Amino acid sequence: MKIFVIGHKSPDLDCISSAIEYTEFLKKIGRYQDAEFVPARAGEPNNETVHIFKKFNVEMPVLIDTQQIDPEDRFILVDHNEEAQRSEKVDAEKIIEIVDHHKLNLSFTSPLRIDIRPLGSTSSIIYELFEVLRLIPSDHVSHLILASILSDTVGLKSSTTTGLDVTFVKNLSKKHDVDVEKLTFDIFSAKSDISGLSAKQVVNKDFKVFDFSGKKVFIGQVETVEPGVVIKDKTNLIKALEEAKVEQGTSQAYLFITDILKVNSYAIFATKEEQEIIEKAFTTIGKDWVADIGPKISRKKDIAPEIERVLK
Repeated sequence: MKIFVIGHKSPDLDCISSAIEYTEFLKKIGRYQDAEFVPARAGEPNNETVHIFKKFNVEMPVLIDTQQIDPEDRFILVDHNEEAQRSEKVDAEKIIEIVDHHKLNLSFTSPLRIDIRPLGSTSSIIYELFEVLRLIPSDHVSHLILASILSDTVGLKSSTTTGLDVTFVKNLSKKHDVDVEKLTFDIFSAKSDISGLSAKQVVNKDFKVFDFSGKKVFIGQVETVEPGVVIKDKTNLIKALEEAKVEQGTSQAYLFITDILKVNSYAIFATKEEQEIIEKAFTTIGKDWVADIGPKISRKKDIAPEIERVLK
């Protein structure tokens, strides 16, 4: 039996790293002793993930679409739980565990192990599991955990950041002699690199599809140090959002441009209906298909819940 440890579609650093981190944890504690663990990913890694994996000399998880799934194989989900965010290769009846830091939105017919905690990253949860059992992660896993926490919490500036996230970063950076400011800048630089990407690639670079009371909503996000450069291509981005609705089967699509230095975000939308929803959700005024939503940078905590509130 193979157990695929896999994150969500349109994977980010925390998502892909978590698959490797949790695989190592499961091997150390001896759970599922007769199984072969396969860290997997549900899509192509972004520039940030590729950069960090090269920096710390870590092998990229396999692409799930290239794998043979046998009837006895099982899945463990990391960094997501919603059906809309899962790979189509994942059979819901074969999911045996979920480790995540997002809001629950799921339905299963069989019992399974679920570990969901309100921390800044899934990597934070996994590191806490190591800590509780006094297990020491390998150097490469420790580096992935550190980078993933910094990435998902936007350098510990996001509203999702907890005291544990700060403590974990402090402990890991001290133990491995890592300059947190330099690593954060390195992450921001790689995260912001969209050179050579088309508008469609920018829109699909980091997105999640949410089901809000039966309404499917596409929410993309671009974290950058130069939001103005991204917004300049607004016309093409709007076209790409319209295409995303068709491709992902959603009724709405938004792209949020997040300034990770000034901690501020802008929403781009394609219709008047979407503009009204953004204006109600963030108490703002949209103009020319763009709205400044202020210091809201977490899709999970600051953005998605506000849109859901308006749609209920």
